[in-house]
Amino acid sequence: MAYDWKWTFLGFESSGEGRPVQTWFDALPEEEKDEIRDTLVYLKKITLRRWPEASYDPLLGAGGISEIKVAEFRGLRNGVVQRITLRIYGFFGPKDHGRSYTFLHGTDKKVRNDTKGKSIGKRRLDELLRGEATVH
Repeated sequence: MAYDWKWTFLGFESSGEGRPVQTWFDALPEEEKDEIRDTLVYLKKITLRRWPEASYDPLLGAGGISEIKVAEFRGLRNGVVQRITLRIYGFFGPKDHGRSYTFLHGTDKKVRNDTKGKSIGKRRLDELLRGEATVH
């Protein structure tokens, strides 16, 4: 049996915040955008097994959100080479968008346990589930 579908990636959208993940992404340097694109091109093709731990964390106990992990890399910021750790919090769904993953919050992760980023993702997920926000 042929499985020729691929994951669709969506973004959170609300009247109060607009498209925050898209805005975050658009403001990144091109090198960082390329790292994210490479990760997503890889993940979108994985349909018959779980996404690998190196690129995905289900964040068990985080209220339904999960994390796409872009491999840490060195990049130039403000004229200085720095370690860059990009993360996108999201979830599989919404239910009326089968085979999709929705981005809720994008960040340059600075701490091991990003409670602030997770909290933003969870709040946005709750808004979606209550019908107060949508996806694009």
